[in-house]
Amino acid sequence: MKNIIQNIGANLLITILGLVGSIILARWLGPSQRGVFAAIILIPSTLQYFVNLGLSSATVYFSAQADINKHHIWNSLIIMAIAQSIIGLLLGWGIIDFYLPKYAENAIQLGHLYLMTIPLGLFGMYATYMLQGASYFKTTNILKCIVPIGYCVGIVTLKIWGILSITNLVYLQLFIQSCYLLIALWFLYRFILQRFLFYFDHALSRKMLNYGMRVWFGDVSQLANSRIDQFLIGALLNSHDLGIYTIAVSTAGFTGVIANAVRTIIVPTVAGENTFSKQMESTVLFFKSYWIFSLLFHFIFALSISILIPLVFGNEYSESIALCQILIIGSLFINAKTVLGGGIQGMGFPEIISIVEFIGMILSLVLSYFLIKTNGLIGVSMAISSAYFSQFIGLIIFADKKEISYKNLLFPSKKEINYYLRFLKTLFYG
Repeated sequence: MKNIIQNIGANLLITILGLVGSIILARWLGPSQRGVFAAIILIPSTLQYFVNLGLSSATVYFSAQADINKHHIWNSLIIMAIAQSIIGLLLGWGIIDFYLPKYAENAIQLGHLYLMTIPLGLFGMYATYMLQGASYFKTTNILKCIVPIGYCVGIVTLKIWGILSITNLVYLQLFIQSCYLLIALWFLYRFILQRFLFYFDHALSRKMLNYGMRVWFGDVSQLANSRIDQFLIGALLNSHDLGIYTIAVSTAGFTGVIANAVRTIIVPTVAGENTFSKQMESTVLFFKSYWIFSLLFHFIFALSISILIPLVFGNEYSESIALCQILIIGSLFINAKTVLGGGIQGMGFPEIISIVEFIGMILSLVLSYFLIKTNGLIGVSMAISSAYFSQFIGLIIFADKKEISYKNLLFPSKKEINYYLRFLKTLFYG
């Protein structure tokens, strides 16, 4: 419980900092320029996760196992990250040339430059996930805060100096990602590796790739779910609409704070259990505790959006209110899927996540394409929320087949409800 609370605190700080950065840019750039910047960073940030072949999840899974040589894990990641970076840079160059010509004159050049975040992000991500798998949660939380803190400070600094522009924002991101990588490597060698010792373990690399590929299909589908909407808006509508929708997405994304914090703990915790029954018991306990609080949290947050968005981002973003409320409904289910999926992944069934993510991806693509033409931004929001709901239901069905009863997950007993109510009372009143 202590680790979960610490991770919730860290994720809350990260999310708040992310929102602060988004608020500052929204107010200082305006919807159209905010949309241009979103279009520039969309392709590189997507490709960073596309080319990793599920190795981020594999890194956590194998690093959590005490009998595996951590040097062998890191050396395998070095070789594979180099290959992934080359592929990402080549793919990104071509996609950017196709996607960005409709925007500002220098958008293509800035998009090419932003591609350098792919290798920086991959190596930093793998180092962080090794630390997470080894249960260095405090260190992982520190690393997660580097980019949002640096981004907020950097944006304010650029504004004070009078040089806030999309070009300088790209340079700022490259600088922050470089700092993040160096600090992540320092922690990795201090706490786990101690020294550089290169040995490429072919057998371990194959195991990591095998596990990663089982996760990757789902990761790519999840990535597509989270980016299809913005990609279609950028291609079919305009930068103003993309700017409005980006604010709705980033605000609704605040609801993922608790889910992501729980997932950070649940994957290595469940993976570290030595029997299937204990893994299943931990998965149910984590999910049920999250689910009860999540229902109340999402309901309250959705009601507050009509006040928060105009107050925080400005009246020019009022169009985002309805979009955000629709997306929050979807977030209730996608966040629940995140937590339950973390437990199932830790149990060694990542292919289940891949299947439900693929179902969601197809629904997102088909519904978003048709609804954006008939209902615009509202249609896209409805499509994404529908896809999120389908993923959650799909995961519940598969979990039930793995002996995790949907009744046990979704319908807590009266005794359990009373326990959590007492916990809340203790938490708020002492």
